[in-house]
Amino acid sequence: MTNSYTAAMCYMSDGSSRIFAADATDSTSTYVELTDVITGNSCGDSAQNLRIVKVMSTCENFVYSAGIIVVDQQNNVVGSFGSINPEQVAPAWEIVNVPIQLNYTMKVLTQASVA
Repeated sequence: MTNSYTAAMCYMSDGSSRIFAADATDSTSTYVELTDVITGNSCGDSAQNLRIVKVMSTCENFVYSAGIIVVDQQNNVVGSFGSINPEQVAPAWEIVNVPIQLNYTMKVLTQASVA
C-alpha cells in the first residue's frame, strides 16, 4: 500500500498564511485535491479574491506531474508550483503569483493516486 501526503504552505496577498494538504492512498485515482487544513474547504472557498505570492510545498512520495496545479471551474490551469520530497531536499519558499477565485481548486498527481 502506498500513502502520499502533500502539503502547500501559502503566503497570501493580504498577508495571511494558509496550509492546503491532501492525503492520498492506493484507492484514489487521478488528481488529488488539496484542501485547507483549518476549514476543510477548497482553495477557492478559503482564499477567494486573493493571490498566492509565496509557497513552500512538500510531497511525501514522488510527484508524477510538474508539481501542484491550481485550476479554475472549467479545469483550466491558472497557476502551478513545484513540490519536493523533504527527505531528500530541504524545502524553500518559492515566489509565485497565482490568483485564487471562487470554485478554484488545488490538485496534485502523486504516486499513490496512480498506483
